[in-house]
Amino acid sequence: MGKFKKLGIILTSTAFSVGVLAPMAQASANVKDSPERIEIQVASTETKVTKSTLIKKLRELFPEKFNFLTDNDFYTGRGHYYNDDKTIRYELSFHKTVNGKDIYGGITFRGDDLELEQFYYQPANVADALYPAKYSKEDAQKIAQDFLNKFPNTAGYKLQENENDYPYGYNFTRPLSEPISYSFSYAPTQNGVTISDHYMSINVLANGEIVSVYHSSDVSKKATFDSTEQKKSEADVLAQIRENFAVELRYVVNYDYQTEKPTVKLVYVPTSSFYGVHALTGNWQTANGFVQTPRTKSVEKLSSEQLAPRKSGMTLEEVEEFAKSFLKANSENVKLHIDMIDERETENGDTLYSVNYSYQHENGSYGSSFEINKATGEITQYYDISRDFTAADKKSEKITKDAALTKAIDYLKEWAPSYIHNYAKPLDDYRYEESNQYSFTFPRVVNGIAVSGDEIYVSIGTDGSLRSLSINQQKIDNWPSVSKAVAADQVKETFSEALKLKLQYVKQDKEDSYHYDLVYTPTYEGSIFNQIDATTGKWVNSEDVENNKAQISHPTAADELNYLLAQNVLEVKDPANFNADTTVTKGEALKILLKSLTYGYFGSYGDEEEAYQSFANIDPKHPLYGVVEQAVRMGVLQPADEFAVDAKLTRQELAEWYIRVLRLENAAKHSDIYKLNFADAGSIDPAYAGYVALVSAMGLMDAQQNNFNASADVSYADLAVSTIRLARAIHENNTSRNYYY
Repeated sequence: MGKFKKLGIILTSTAFSVGVLAPMAQASANVKDSPERIEIQVASTETKVTKSTLIKKLRELFPEKFNFLTDNDFYTGRGHYYNDDKTIRYELSFHKTVNGKDIYGGITFRGDDLELEQFYYQPANVADALYPAKYSKEDAQKIAQDFLNKFPNTAGYKLQENENDYPYGYNFTRPLSEPISYSFSYAPTQNGVTISDHYMSINVLANGEIVSVYHSSDVSKKATFDSTEQKKSEADVLAQIRENFAVELRYVVNYDYQTEKPTVKLVYVPTSSFYGVHALTGNWQTANGFVQTPRTKSVEKLSSEQLAPRKSGMTLEEVEEFAKSFLKANSENVKLHIDMIDERETENGDTLYSVNYSYQHENGSYGSSFEINKATGEITQYYDISRDFTAADKKSEKITKDAALTKAIDYLKEWAPSYIHNYAKPLDDYRYEESNQYSFTFPRVVNGIAVSGDEIYVSIGTDGSLRSLSINQQKIDNWPSVSKAVAADQVKETFSEALKLKLQYVKQDKEDSYHYDLVYTPTYEGSIFNQIDATTGKWVNSEDVENNKAQISHPTAADELNYLLAQNVLEVKDPANFNADTTVTKGEALKILLKSLTYGYFGSYGDEEEAYQSFANIDPKHPLYGVVEQAVRMGVLQPADEFAVDAKLTRQELAEWYIRVLRLENAAKHSDIYKLNFADAGSIDPAYAGYVALVSAMGLMDAQQNNFNASADVSYADLAVSTIRLARAIHENNTSRNYYY
């Protein structure tokens, strides 16, 4: 979460047609991702598909669903394609207000046949999709299957189970006032075997509405497939893998969006020398084809010592001059325009120049940006947008992948020299991409161990040009000690026992390749990319799996408690033995409440040294600082001398929080207008009378035998039931819109 400074120089007011962000791919040890995919608009003269044609296609897919829309409610844009896929896409969108509610959506069609690629839809009424939901996951799966059946050539598609192969994530929660959604992914098959890298995902709300679809590219008609008749037995391939199996240590960096800080684990992963075994030949699958003997790479740093920075302390003027030279167009028909230069401060405290620029030509313009470290003058983010609108020189000879790797390292030494002593040559096989480039991932090295989630990405054109460069080094002070790692032999045995095989068709990453090889892919504990925590010897995701299976028992609130547990709102280490009648503290209750209302991100706002503190006892180092300050911003709490984090929460205090969440505190303050009919009305603090009256009238909190028990403590069970009721009230009153931080 970078902190931006508004002190850049604006060089022109000209807008550029395409903006570029270079996201960092945080893949597992065996995954290689290209860090950029750029959308490129085509000239309006090249767009041959009409709006009416797109509307007709939409209505064919969803008959009668959008009858409330007229043709005037739809909007179209210019066609576009991507730098790595020249197939033209056409978008159709709509937005209409019906009975005071916004309804919007859109659809993307691909290619000459206008195949559905992507669809999204926000219906007006989703109340039936809130907890408790109208449709179960099984009901939604039938709806998804019926929709899939509408498409040609999908008879062989299979539902993919347990496709969440990544053992770590961002741990966001979903606001309970948002509808429940079920996701299903279907993959095509050949000879009963799944074809990798092709799928259709369908999301269905718990009210039965299909709200999003994504259909990856279809399998080419030119595709050929290995026969399954002569495949090796699973037992033989399992023995082959176990005989050649090894593990290695890796640091895995993840970003905790609740604390705005990176987290790191020391893990064991299978060596990345192979990804599978050819089911017919027994050869090992690598990123660059099949080999008889896989080659394991060791960590080799790009530089044994830190090199001097490229240019210390660059000024704005120097950056502008450098940009003009570095980005100079290679064609007389194209004009470079530096649009704006801004400064931004990263979470590491580095100051970067962000240079926005565009290439203007007779058919329009293409825009992008790149970044330079102010202190070192080195490039940290760059993508060569010019390659997407200039024709490649067909006469130039394509360099080899080894030559491309040498080029990539040379470019890093030229444009980012002071970084590279912290990074190593690729440990995972690099690959050739269809867009005439090689992509390389240079992992960071700490304590002699490669780091996943903190890499330098470089792409090299087959002509030897620099196509992209991306550096986002994380600032981490505490790395787990290698000395505390369990023995590698012990971990190897755990992996070996968990090893199973997944048979699938895989297409090699080569230009003009249409053949699919039959491959046995190893899985560990049900996941292709599993890892073992090196400090505990347990599977990284095992604790989550165990918690998902365990259930909380309670005579009246079991369903609500387990729903909060499944949504990561309630944090319980041992669900089976959890006593939900335990009194909840104010700090814990506030955390549960806010995680119920938001995505669970309670980051800081502004510079840490200038961070606002609403309570003297809750400073920025307090574990609940983010939660408390978020509650203040939302109006749930009012700044005071102290917030009693560990004190017990009473029912009348919880009533006040709920009414503040609903923004009805002004009405609640007029306590004299409310008549409380509870038998124990006299025990209610007059300051809370209006709040209690409103939560009772709205059905958020129940009385017991006509007693509200205002001063009684709130239990986890009480909080679970009333919080879910509050979420529905938020949805019905449309008060959630300002709570999604």
